[in-house]
Amino acid sequence: MSVFQGTAGLSRRGFLIGAGGVAAAAALTACGSGGGDGKQAASGPWEFTDDRGQKAARDQRPTRVVAYASSAAALWDYGVRPVGVFGPQKTADGKKEIQAGNIDLNSVTSIGNAWDDFSMEKFAALKPDLVVTGLTGTKPTDLWVLKDDLGPKVQQIAPIVAISEYKVTLPKVIERFEQLAVALGGDANTDAIRKGKDDFKKASDDLKTAIQGKPGLKVLVVSSDKDNLYVCKPEYFADLAYYRELGLDIVAGGGSDDYFETLSWEQAGKYPADLILTDSRTYALTRQQMAQFPTWAQLPAVKANQLADWSTEPRFNPVLAAPVLQQLTEVVKGARTDITA
Repeated sequence: MSVFQGTAGLSRRGFLIGAGGVAAAAALTACGSGGGDGKQAASGPWEFTDDRGQKAARDQRPTRVVAYASSAAALWDYGVRPVGVFGPQKTADGKKEIQAGNIDLNSVTSIGNAWDDFSMEKFAALKPDLVVTGLTGTKPTDLWVLKDDLGPKVQQIAPIVAISEYKVTLPKVIERFEQLAVALGGDANTDAIRKGKDDFKKASDDLKTAIQGKPGLKVLVVSSDKDNLYVCKPEYFADLAYYRELGLDIVAGGGSDDYFETLSWEQAGKYPADLILTDSRTYALTRQQMAQFPTWAQLPAVKANQLADWSTEPRFNPVLAAPVLQQLTEVVKGARTDITA
């Protein structure tokens, strides 16, 4: 069965999407403190305007936060510890999903472990005072997991804050999650966060230098299932948009859909590339599985083993994002530029 099949609410777009420049990366070192110690006072009325322009307001700063997995991971390293998490957290064999970052999954309640899995009973029992998720499109209802009639039901129990991951670059998303974390009492000035910001800026500089050292390198970024190959459109993904800003030549898929172009496996060779990044989440085919398709196996980049991992959902704080940039830098440094020549 296709990994995209299941409930009616689980679309290909829902499966695929997460998803400044160096100056923006540098700005991360100074962004979002809100106060001298990088925290917001706990007493008094609390409010936060999200990326839909909607204001969440409470009599006191929320302390019982429920969040989508990657949103929870973004907040976690600032010291904001959600009581509940929804969306992919654990693989079928019990390992932690990429999206879960540094979350201690033993210390939080799982509200559901997939895009189409959300327990209103568990959610209500936690008595949440705020819900955090990603905004994946232009409509206020384009939310991770909380789609269709689920969003309004959740909103009746606690306000929703949505941080946009749509057509924005990685540093901007990181900055917005830091602003939210600080508003929730997190600390943006811990040693770990400061080091993360320094590492992120250096990794950005190093990646830009590596890209400049590989003129002509053409990169394709894809996800897949047994029926189709999905070519990502970099402008829609925060990390890919940022890599492009740093100079990486990422092939852009066509078609009318956001985020990706759907190709049959017979069309796998439509876009020549020197280097191919493949979706590393458990919901996409592994490269071993992809190799079973002859049209894929015969691609020059595949035959040359010019392949590397990529996760469709970026990590949205500097602690989590810096290692991803460091890994990509090494991939770029080792890549050949003559595959499509």
